[in-house]
Amino acid sequence: MKRNLTRVQKLIISIIIILVFISLIIFYLFKVRKIFSKEYFVNQAIQISDVNQVPVFKIDKILLYSNAGAIDNTESQSLKDIDISQFSDISIYIDNKSYIKELTNENTVKSLRIDNIEILSDEPSGVKSLTYKNPLNYGKFSISEAAQVYNSTDNLIQCAPIDYNIIYKNEENANFETPSFYTDCTNPITLGFLNKNIVTHYSVPDNNNIAFNGNLLRQAGVDLNSLASKVNFRIVITNNNNQEFIYNIKLDIKLEESTGIYENGYIFQEKNAADGKAYNFFHNP
Repeated sequence: MKRNLTRVQKLIISIIIILVFISLIIFYLFKVRKIFSKEYFVNQAIQISDVNQVPVFKIDKILLYSNAGAIDNTESQSLKDIDISQFSDISIYIDNKSYIKELTNENTVKSLRIDNIEILSDEPSGVKSLTYKNPLNYGKFSISEAAQVYNSTDNLIQCAPIDYNIIYKNEENANFETPSFYTDCTNPITLGFLNKNIVTHYSVPDNNNIAFNGNLLRQAGVDLNSLASKVNFRIVITNNNNQEFIYNIKLDIKLEESTGIYENGYIFQEKNAADGKAYNFFHNP
């Protein structure tokens, strides 16, 4: 004889079915989805690795020129009230033909931006900044190009990002007073690090020969260790295929490791990029 289920039994069966359904959902969320997510992550990593096997853009070399300069505040230029600053000019050359030999939409520049600019130092000497440097003024002291600093603590300074105008070869009379870069990467990215007014109101002793270069630091009794800084920033290139390429620059501004600033009044350093991938721009497809 067929027995009908009671209401309580039906309720229990319904609860069991619901619990089984919930368990399957939980299993999917914590097991199956994890497997698929891991597989997606692996595939994504493989894809990123594949597109970065050959560099579209890479760092070719970096030139770093360090010197010092001063402003004489006296009307008679008597050198009895001068402010001394230190500067380091940076030139970064981009290689866009190591993989693609001809100019195409892939290896030409549509936009260029310098951002995430940070200056770190242990000693709060001077007022530090990093900004665009007119390449025609490379190696020349100037305080007119000081960057906007939008965040500053004793040990960390963050500077405003720099957006470049992109210039094409058929443009005449290119204006390098503002940040400018050729679409074919034939000119370097030029930046200026400035540590302004390390010494203020310095009076040059009588009968003391003085040169307005790095020797000023020695004559004013400045400890070069106090001028050491780390300059970090990010170069972001968008090509004419609207693909983004990123490279993070980390530079040490150090004067105590070289005697050039005393003997010659300046320090010139060249960092040549090797063939390794460390100098390649990263492309995230």
